[in-house]
Amino acid sequence: MGLGNLSKTMTLHHHFQVVKRLFFPRWDRADLWRVSTRSKRKVHGRCDTERRVIEIVMQHTDPDEMDRLLIHEICHAVAAGGHRTVWQRRMEAAAKRADQLGRSRLAELLRQEIVNYQQAAEGIEEAYQTIQDWVAHEPDITLPQVKRSLADHYGLLLSEVGTKLRRTERVFRAAKREALEARAMKWALKATTSPAD
Repeated sequence: MGLGNLSKTMTLHHHFQVVKRLFFPRWDRADLWRVSTRSKRKVHGRCDTERRVIEIVMQHTDPDEMDRLLIHEICHAVAAGGHRTVWQRRMEAAAKRADQLGRSRLAELLRQEIVNYQQAAEGIEEAYQTIQDWVAHEPDITLPQVKRSLADHYGLLLSEVGTKLRRTERVFRAAKREALEARAMKWALKATTSPAD
C-alpha cells in the first residue's frame, strides 16, 4: 500500500471512529465492526452485515460528505431493512445530532438523503419502465444484458438484481413479447405494402 493510500485509510478510519462515538455511541461497543476502502460493487459505500464491514469506496475530501456516507452505511448496520422507515428514522436521529453538534450542513445532507430515498420508491417503477424502453428499442436484447445494465446502473451485484428489483424478469418477458409482436406486425405490414417483384 502506497503512502497516499495509507493516509486515506487512516483518515477514513479516524472518521469512522469519530462518527461511531458522536452519532452511534451505543452501537458496536465491542469494536467488532471495521471500515474498508474495498468493495466488489460499483457503489460509494456499502454495509456488509455478515462480515461486519462498512465499505467506503468513494473517498471524499469534504468532512461533511465523508461523515454523511459513513452515517448512511452505519445506519444500515443499526437499522436493517434497506432504506425504509426504520433506516430513515435513524438517519433523522443522526441529523438531529448533527444539529446539536453545530454541523448544520451535515444535518442538511442527511435529511436530503432521506428525501432521496423516500422518492426512490418511484425509482423502482422507473427501473421497470427503463426495462420496457430498452426492450422496445432493441427487441433482441437478452435478460442477462438487461440484468447487467441494471446492476451497473443501480450499483448492485448481478445476483442482487432479482432480489432488489423483483419484477425484472416478469417485466422483461412482457416487454419482450410486446416488442416482438410489434416487430412482427411491422414486418407483416411492410410485406403487404411492398410492391411484388
